[in-house]
Amino acid sequence: MVPPHSDEAEQSVLGALLIDNMAFDTVADKLVPGSFYRSEHRTIYAAVAALVTAGKPADVITVFEALQVRGQSDDVGGLSYLNELAQSVAGTANVWRYAEIVAQRAQCREAITIARDLQAAAYDAGDLAAAADQAVQALLALQQGHGDGNPVPLADLLPGWVDQLQARAEGQSDAIPTGLVDCDELFSGGLRRGELVVIGSRPSMGKTGLCHTLARGFSLTAPVLVLSMEDSLNMLVARQMAATGRINLADIRNPANARGPLWEGVTRGMEALSPLPIHVDDQPSLTLREVRRKASYVRSRRGDLGVVILDYLQLMEEPGDESRAYELNRISRGLKRMAKEMQCAVVLLSQLSRKADETDGPPRIDHLAESGGIEQAADIIGLLWRESRRKPRPDNKHHGQIEWAKNKNGPTDTVQLWFDGATQRWESAGYAHA
Repeated sequence: MVPPHSDEAEQSVLGALLIDNMAFDTVADKLVPGSFYRSEHRTIYAAVAALVTAGKPADVITVFEALQVRGQSDDVGGLSYLNELAQSVAGTANVWRYAEIVAQRAQCREAITIARDLQAAAYDAGDLAAAADQAVQALLALQQGHGDGNPVPLADLLPGWVDQLQARAEGQSDAIPTGLVDCDELFSGGLRRGELVVIGSRPSMGKTGLCHTLARGFSLTAPVLVLSMEDSLNMLVARQMAATGRINLADIRNPANARGPLWEGVTRGMEALSPLPIHVDDQPSLTLREVRRKASYVRSRRGDLGVVILDYLQLMEEPGDESRAYELNRISRGLKRMAKEMQCAVVLLSQLSRKADETDGPPRIDHLAESGGIEQAADIIGLLWRESRRKPRPDNKHHGQIEWAKNKNGPTDTVQLWFDGATQRWESAGYAHA
């Protein structure tokens, strides 16, 4: 069976480029040489792209000469075939549509290759889980338009980069704010898509409450997915309702003996939470493949996905016979890869080792459980700490802090926070409303 392709569309794209080099700007972000099925078409497109990128004209004669220098002119049918291509189109008005057809057929061929590789792995009775994960990653990259994943000339990236810089200069931020003012200031407005953020703490420090605080902050700008492997869906709702409605969590769990105005708080919570694009999931022991699947589901429904929050790393599993430390490192690297490929930020909560309890003061980055691979994979690492958990005093009841110990693209610092344990609510210390 002949792989999917369109000779007519490929010829029309090349013909349009030969008669009007301005058309190259229209197709360059859709096509690479590998997008073309016929080898001669791949060769011709590469020659045209090289000439145009160098600021030189690319017509029948110049392309023919360039191919002659490379010893490729006979491989493409010589001058006669180039003339035939140039005469095959009346103009360039529809070149974008021809390029879409070529790109779509190329994606179909790539999908067939991915499926064949997965089939071969199944027949070989090898590591099917690993092969399936590779297939999922390849399909996600294909969906993102990565194609063959070929290196991109720096010069091709500069115009788009300048446009983005101009947009930011005009106030169009590419950051996703956390909602915690001091954190956003440290990160120049918030998190960026493609980043992996690890937040570690010992148990009962309030990291799950922080998870939901961040979800609300992120959701004001972009859709959010919260994957909780510890709490049920009902508990996820209860935590969010307690924080937004300012309701004692104990009253929600035992409403018959509520000590405060329960239903007024529920009304406030409903009004605050209902418009927010937050999706939640309570499946335990997630694998990388399952995280990707759930993230893809939300993105397909929303048309976008800004942030994925996972609570927490040590509850994840990944099939294999390696040590637990290696497994967690592999998960961390896989989540970083997912953040880049799906263009979302990933916030990964993590337990700290018991060594943190032996320290007289805030935790350190080396207290991350099996920290080596996690530290390497993360762009940002925060360490959550509340002194009151070890040395309670009246003046530190609501005090908390995050030590941002790693920030790959900016400064590190300690951010002071305010925490209300009754409602599971976190705020920036200077902006707290008791």
